Amino acid sequence: MNRATTSSRGSAEPAQSSFRRLASTFGAQIYSQAVTVGIQLALVPVLLHYWGAERYGVWLLLSAIPIYLTFADFGFTMAAKNVMTIKVAGGDRSGALVTYQSIFMLLNVVVAAILVILLLALPVIRVSTVFSLGPVSEGAAKTVLFLLAANVLLTQYLLLFASGLRCIGKPTEEVVWAASARLMEGAVTAAAAALGGDILAAALAIVVNRVAFNLATWTRLRFLERWLALGQRHASLDEARTLFHPSVSFMLVSIGQALTIQGPVLILGAIGSPMQVVIFSTARTLARLGTSAINMINFAFTPEYSRLFGMRKFQEFAKLVRFHLWTTLALAAIYVVTLSLTGQWIIAFWTVGKVSVDQTTFVILLVAVAAEMIWSAELMPLASINRHVALSRAFSALSIVALGSCYLSGQHYDDSLIAVATPLVALHVLMTIVSGFRLWPISRSIGARVS
Repeated sequence: MNRATTSSRGSAEPAQSSFRRLASTFGAQIYSQAVTVGIQLALVPVLLHYWGAERYGVWLLLSAIPIYLTFADFGFTMAAKNVMTIKVAGGDRSGALVTYQSIFMLLNVVVAAILVILLLALPVIRVSTVFSLGPVSEGAAKTVLFLLAANVLLTQYLLLFASGLRCIGKPTEEVVWAASARLMEGAVTAAAAALGGDILAAALAIVVNRVAFNLATWTRLRFLERWLALGQRHASLDEARTLFHPSVSFMLVSIGQALTIQGPVLILGAIGSPMQVVIFSTARTLARLGTSAINMINFAFTPEYSRLFGMRKFQEFAKLVRFHLWTTLALAAIYVVTLSLTGQWIIAFWTVGKVSVDQTTFVILLVAVAAEMIWSAELMPLASINRHVALSRAFSALSIVALGSCYLSGQHYDDSLIAVATPLVALHVLMTIVSGFRLWPISRSIGARVS
């Protein structure tokens, strides 16, 4: 089937079908975000109860470090989702298979290399010289770091299988499988703690859970579409080179997110105490409910953006962008007002009075997240068609500057929590302005094309 045939069919497709797909994917995103928020909220009191504040603070620190491996595949699986979806929408299954197998082979090389580096580096590094480990031994901390890093690397394969599900028109299943894996990860973590296990037992349970879900997702994909098979027969180095720039740009976004989300936790762990880590992490978890809400919309819209672009339905693409941004602005306003009035009460109730957060610190975090909600919505239409390179470079560079500012201000001001949180506001407000200027001319040019 050629592109012209596919485009003609797509143009005749009723608009209601797009809304049905959006509704289905949005429903899956509600489940996904409910899982993410539910696990975050539930694990705090459970792990505080069974492990205590100090051991839980160490777990948060050790969990934060492997997050930086989320960009281990250099963003190739993220770029592959867009390319494969666009190709299949245009009737190019063989091209999608080339992308799929090329990324699989590349991922194998990257994951193997990182595992070898970890095995060689961990024995000679002393974690206790950087972080206060409290009751956790050096050996246990290193083993936990390796297991959690392995879990992050294994997740990259799930992202690849998710690319396959999305491109064959199953974005809802893509979301459900990933969310269910996170749900069980939280469940096995809580179960390990409740059954008397330490952080090492929890880390091992997490890895076993990840392996099981990877196998289940791969089996489901093979059942749905036999042509989308793993292997190296159709792998192409040229395909990997084509995806290099958008892929690295996705990696830069991941780096920026890791720096701004986990970086402040690590800074507080280095200059403060485990209890300050718990306070900041708890307040930020609640504040980032706004991000969780907007992610439901962003991730529901992303497959449709790629699909509309692949079918050359450019005017529909531009209309979707406008609807997306107005919805985000309204949600951001509601979010700031609501949580600024109820946040302290929620934290006190949630932690059974064990954690208390200053109102000023919490409001600063709220404003930062509201700005992040807006610019992430501005980024999504561009990222879905791999036109996000300039924005990703700007975000990663500004994130480094913001993190350095967090460290310097944390050392020079008495209130470390406010000092660490304030630079995040400047970062996300600036990104909102930069993203808006980048999106506007591109959106106009796409909308002006003839479908």
